[in-house]
Amino acid sequence: MQLKSIRDQVALVGARIQPKLLPHESLAHRNAFAHIWLGVKTIFGEHWRESGVESQVTAFVTWIDANPNADYESFPGPVTHCKVAPSKPAEKGLFD
Repeated sequence: MQLKSIRDQVALVGARIQPKLLPHESLAHRNAFAHIWLGVKTIFGEHWRESGVESQVTAFVTWIDANPNADYESFPGPVTHCKVAPSKPAEKGLFD
């Protein structure tokens, strides 16, 4: 996954939607960048960086650009929720 291209897209979209975000009852000030990253994590899971589908994440960020105040769950695109990848068993070291 090209994290740099996603970070760049989030930077552009975040700057664009910042003035469009409606107030939220539990926040004194809305942060568009945090809003987007929270959406990515909510929709694709905690481990989206390791096993996410780049085109899906990009589509979500594009959607949030057009729908900055929508609930994340309203995203109509395909979503592959990323779970923890199974870890490899530890290799035996010199002192095992």
